[in-house]
Amino acid sequence: MTSERKRRNTGTRRAILANEIAQAIRLRMFRPGEWLRQIDLEERFQATRFDVRSALDELAVRKTIEHVPNRGYRVAEIDMKTYKEIQATRIILETAAAEGIAAHIDAAAITRLTEVAERFSAVVLTGSRPEQSEINRAFHQLLYSFCGNAVLEEMIWGLRDRERGTQMTVWSSHEALLRSDREHYAMIEALKAGDAPRLAKVIAEHIATGGTRGPAAIGLA
Repeated sequence: MTSERKRRNTGTRRAILANEIAQAIRLRMFRPGEWLRQIDLEERFQATRFDVRSALDELAVRKTIEHVPNRGYRVAEIDMKTYKEIQATRIILETAAAEGIAAHIDAAAITRLTEVAERFSAVVLTGSRPEQSEINRAFHQLLYSFCGNAVLEEMIWGLRDRERGTQMTVWSSHEALLRSDREHYAMIEALKAGDAPRLAKVIAEHIATGGTRGPAAIGLA
């Protein structure tokens, strides 16, 4: 195996493990402010010490976690001022993605997006919060994958994951969950009409209406 292939494989393992740890944080398996013990992560994710350390370094760069010198790593914990600034920046970035999405998405992709929205509708009624959170994430991942700008997409998800450093949740009530469900279909209708400004407006509302939060479990608009 060449040194280039070794570096590529190492980078792939690190990225996969970083995403798995980030998912565990999204699902509140690790809470804001909680310290992450490397040996526990090695056991939980069946990974080497080197890969765990590399993944933690990557998550620290993303600001999903923070590194405290001589102490270790802990899940990032953000204050309300930072949280509101993240929300405002998300609106700027995610509405900016609307034009690219409307330009690049096709009928087949809209059908796939509708199928994910329908799965979300089903778990709104019968699913657990982790199920709701993961299917909601799948909807937005598919949506933003058509923005046509990989750097913009990366920035969007970096902020959305960083937002996990608060004890607040977007779904503070069942009505908030139902509103999020309705807004998914409003986005789809805007895409069917090829209406980028309308899509941007719905996205902004989707983020902003998640701004009134109560303490709690899991959810990200």
